[in-house]
Amino acid sequence: MLAILYDPDSLLHKTVELLSSKLVPAFESPERLDAILKALHLSEYDLRSIQFSTTADAPRKARLLELASTNHNEGYIQHLQTVHDDWVKAGLIEREGHVLAECFTYPASTGKPLRPPKDLYARAGYYSFDLSSGVMSETYKAALASANLAFEGADMLLGVSETNPSQLDTIFALCRPPGHHCDGQRIGGYCYINNAAVAVATWRSKFPDARIAILDIDFHHGNGTQEIFYSDPKVMYVSIHGEDEYPYYTGAEDETGIESGRGFNINYPLKVGSSLDEYLEKLRSGLKHLSQHKPDFLIVSLGFDTFHGDPLGSFQIHTEDYGPIGRITRQTLLGIPALILLEGGYVIQHLGDNVLSFLKGWNHTTP
Repeated sequence: MLAILYDPDSLLHKTVELLSSKLVPAFESPERLDAILKALHLSEYDLRSIQFSTTADAPRKARLLELASTNHNEGYIQHLQTVHDDWVKAGLIEREGHVLAECFTYPASTGKPLRPPKDLYARAGYYSFDLSSGVMSETYKAALASANLAFEGADMLLGVSETNPSQLDTIFALCRPPGHHCDGQRIGGYCYINNAAVAVATWRSKFPDARIAILDIDFHHGNGTQEIFYSDPKVMYVSIHGEDEYPYYTGAEDETGIESGRGFNINYPLKVGSSLDEYLEKLRSGLKHLSQHKPDFLIVSLGFDTFHGDPLGSFQIHTEDYGPIGRITRQTLLGIPALILLEGGYVIQHLGDNVLSFLKGWNHTTP
């Protein structure tokens, strides 16, 4: 059985990016989630609204922040929560304005540890790595709501939630904003909190020694997820993504992990425009590795920017192709509790159909 979670607060989130020296609306818009919800409302799937901002359970909110703190820097979370208000109070922006970095950290030979600058204006660059992810008045609220969906989904699969039917084996969390570019201490790629990392922390809160599989099939490499688990042998991370594409500096095949985590990080960079057959070849190879890992819990970072013609991605994958992608994935890892997290995808008019195609394949696992 599959259930789908969403939070209406995600519709409040917008961000900005710097293009041609002008601040313009970015691709992270409420219309994306709305397009998916419209398609799902017309389907047979169990769609559940969980609104984090109206949750009266204060201990549960505290629990989410506690879990996030296991793999997110405390100073970073504090920055995310307060930076917009701090800039408004300092007269740097208006209430409807946004925070963007002026200067980023960079390699140096001094040997001194990096630390947040004292200057409020400069601090934004310490906690971010690109200009695609402005912080606005509702950003922290939306980021927590998104992370909460990952927490709630993993919690339901654990059986902690009283509302969890025993036959529930898959949760699809419509996380907005996405998460896989956040490394736990820096904003970037429209990502503010790493939702997959929150899900891992949730699962480990009950099963500390669990073996966990993360399959990242967004068009862009999940640099943040890789960074967080790069030395962790209990978490196997597999990513299929565009070669030499954003975030540009990570995602090569020779990035296999460090220390005890060596061999548990597997990247499959594919050239832009690669065919479905080329994609499925990498998918089957990645799934074989994940299956051999014998995971107790599966996380799928699912992006639809792999769709042909996507403005930020593009393989030669069409709507009907997401069916076999979903089917092959579930068929290979059948019986493992699975949390699917929404990442990218920017062709709004096709998003709903693409989601339905993937879910149809996921639910039809027989050859």
